[in-house]
Amino acid sequence: MNALVFRAGEAEAHLPHWRALAETALEPNPFFGPDFLLPYLAHMQSADVPILAVRDAGDGSFLALVPFLRRRAGLAVPVVAACAGDYGPLGTPLLAPSADSAVLSLLLDKAAEEFGTRTFLIPYLRTDGPVSELFDDLAHDAGWQVTRTARAVRAGHAAGPTGEEQFRLIGTRRRKELDRQLRRLEETNASAEFGSVSDAEEVKAAFEQFLALEAAGWKGRRGTALASNPERAAFARAFISSLAARGRVRIDTLGESDTPAAMLVTVRDRDRVFSWKIAYDEQLARFSPGAQVARQAMRRNLNEAGFSDADSLAVPDHPMIAPLWRGSVPFATLVVSKGAAGAVRGALARLDIAADRRLRKLARVLLARLRKGRN
Repeated sequence: MNALVFRAGEAEAHLPHWRALAETALEPNPFFGPDFLLPYLAHMQSADVPILAVRDAGDGSFLALVPFLRRRAGLAVPVVAACAGDYGPLGTPLLAPSADSAVLSLLLDKAAEEFGTRTFLIPYLRTDGPVSELFDDLAHDAGWQVTRTARAVRAGHAAGPTGEEQFRLIGTRRRKELDRQLRRLEETNASAEFGSVSDAEEVKAAFEQFLALEAAGWKGRRGTALASNPERAAFARAFISSLAARGRVRIDTLGESDTPAAMLVTVRDRDRVFSWKIAYDEQLARFSPGAQVARQAMRRNLNEAGFSDADSLAVPDHPMIAPLWRGSVPFATLVVSKGAAGAVRGALARLDIAADRRLRKLARVLLARLRKGRN
């Protein structure tokens, strides 16, 4: 096997092997597949971001793939990290089922050659799957130091009987309140019907409605809505259009088709569903339209064939989704380093991440208080 580095402009030659790896990887990660990553790099990052891969020397098939870029670990320490962030908060590398610690080690050795460092971050890595275990093998077999920091849990839910139990775990008072709010929504002459689209053309049309709905709310006022920035909107449209063409997007709605009260965009990668973006009409906030559509989306997930589990992609303890999706998705930031200098740099990165995390938590608390004061 051998390692290679390519950029977005060179991706066309590698697309068959890249897609094949994404379709069979040990753990799904739609945000490292070409449908997401290529428009993301084109519009939100840089086409010059290196994409590192390991391929089989025989048939050329990809055994591993991770996009890396330079960033800061937290407040100050510069590092090289897997390209995972707010729009794709999942850093799990794409690894073939046959991949072992030697494949991971070769990938990181190539990254060290490319970037001139032996300290790497893998943010938002799920810690409950086989990829996390492979990093433990890497530490044991290949001399890399692997530590987990910024451990956290976000909402999700399972399939089958466990998922049905989680669906019922919502408190009786909360369930009755949601039902009452739904009836009150109907009484305002607004539709309280749920809908769902997954056809490619219907998804594209519904996504335009979603962009408008999101931009009309607080994200639009803050300039963080997808439609607030042309490059951001172009990335989102390209990503959703590409995935929808392959039947991988579902948009759940509450309300009239032309005036939705709430919309939730989910993407599916094989048996796993990811809740990507949600928006609601703030004039109807007293009816909890976001919570209503999120609960309905959970019901639809549970009814889908071949479904195994869902990841909300939400921040830990999200006040709306956490009480509704009662499963858990554990994740952490992996600090992977080698050698004495790498160990020192890794320790500094962990301290930096911890400091940054405390400040972010404080900022979220203050922002929540400000919003509450305005209501």
